[in-house]
Amino acid sequence: MNRRSSNIVLSVLFLVVILSNSSQAKISSYSYKYFSQSKLQKYAQLVTVRVFSSENSNYGGSGVLIKRDGNLYTVLTNNHVIDNKKRSYQIQAPDEKVYPADILKLPNSEDDIGLLVFYSSDSVYKIATPLQKPIVKKRISVMAGGFPFTDNLKQSRKFQTTRGRIAKILNCPFVGGYQIGYTNEIFNGMSGGPVLNQYGELIGINGMGKEPLFGNPYIFQDGSTISETEWDRFSSLSWAIPIQIINKLL
Repeated sequence: MNRRSSNIVLSVLFLVVILSNSSQAKISSYSYKYFSQSKLQKYAQLVTVRVFSSENSNYGGSGVLIKRDGNLYTVLTNNHVIDNKKRSYQIQAPDEKVYPADILKLPNSEDDIGLLVFYSSDSVYKIATPLQKPIVKKRISVMAGGFPFTDNLKQSRKFQTTRGRIAKILNCPFVGGYQIGYTNEIFNGMSGGPVLNQYGELIGINGMGKEPLFGNPYIFQDGSTISETEWDRFSSLSWAIPIQIINKLL
């Protein structure tokens, strides 16, 4: 092999090594973002708050820390968690400190979305990372979090999570903006809590549990509804409002 041929071979080998290392770096970076179940649970707890009425601390829902501007924090929750605008509300932060909260007025919308703000001058809290990809895929694993009610019908002050998978994504959302059906158990009190993928991204918020006791919540925004044969399949899932709908309102 002459010197020119040898140099060409060495150049090709050098390029292969660089590309291989680059691919490995991308894989390592991507793997680094992947959360173990224990890490994801801790992360979920850091971005979730308890929302409750000042008049009744035993009754309330959950919320997600979605924005920080200096000492001012914005909490995303369901509108039905804070539907009584005559009441005052409080936030139990991840470190269990309690703060008075104000409701932010939103444009008129059919979506079950609410926002609260509170000030914290003595603590810094983590903000949830919204889903970066525009589409949520079916069958991915998700973790839902919040503060469920206990057997004595009082809301727990302890954070809990449930695991499951996305099973259904509607083309047209139900009234309220519910569009993601997932297998996680969602209990009363977890409304407004986060639904996170395995990378810790916020893909939506809880709001509708399985097996509704009253009425028909499965009415699409165009006024149509599901068939009787679909009831069992739809009612076996919990339902979340996706981050895409939330972002449009915000």
